[in-house]
Amino acid sequence: MNGYIRKAVFIILALVFVVAAVICFGVITSVRNVNVEYIYYSDRGNEEYELALGRLNGLKGSTLMSLGDDDVYACVQGQNINIKSYEKVFPCTLNVVLCERLEQYARPDGNGGYDVYDINGVYMGTRSSNVNPADDSPNVLLEVEDEDFDAAVAICGWVKEYFGSLRNLVNKVTKQYDAITETSRITLSLYSGLNIVLVDYEDFTESKVSAAAEVFLSLSDSQKLRGSIYSVNPGDSQSKVSAYYNALI
Repeated sequence: MNGYIRKAVFIILALVFVVAAVICFGVITSVRNVNVEYIYYSDRGNEEYELALGRLNGLKGSTLMSLGDDDVYACVQGQNINIKSYEKVFPCTLNVVLCERLEQYARPDGNGGYDVYDINGVYMGTRSSNVNPADDSPNVLLEVEDEDFDAAVAICGWVKEYFGSLRNLVNKVTKQYDAITETSRITLSLYSGLNIVLVDYEDFTESKVSAAAEVFLSLSDSQKLRGSIYSVNPGDSQSKVSAYYNALI
């Protein structure tokens, strides 16, 4: 009988110990510090930043281990700022980097105005004119259908990477279908007068942008004022994407 009592006492003490350990762990790993860095270029996001800061500080007391993406991202709402990154530093700190969203693209809205999008192609709102308030310069016009929008944004991202710039280089992006060759093309019209044409743009897209950049950098200043650079598919499985300059078309 005494053996059963000792076992029961041992089990009760073990349960008490486990519960106490869980409570202590929860207290130790509760969020006590929320550090927020804000990267901004204008005052457009100030109000949204203050609201986000309040919501992020409201996470104090939550268990750091159970804190997930949804909890953190739900604290930031609006058109002008977003979360660039966040980090959980155990046992009790949450570091968050907020960033002002920058306009980069515009599309005609059909009513004389423009829908504007950030560098990731995320919708930000509408404007009566295609003027970026950050620098009073135009955004890149994406004159493509909805089904080609993501591809156009991705292409522009590679243009910025390989050409070193985008908004001060590219005026607009359009798509054409060539019935003779049965190919779809994305054309980037540069402010200088030169066009960059990605033939069959859905294949080897990044390589075609890279090849076009190599040709572009080899052109003289006068050549960049007219004509087109064409990036085309490899001739066979052993070949690479090729790009060439045509001064006439």
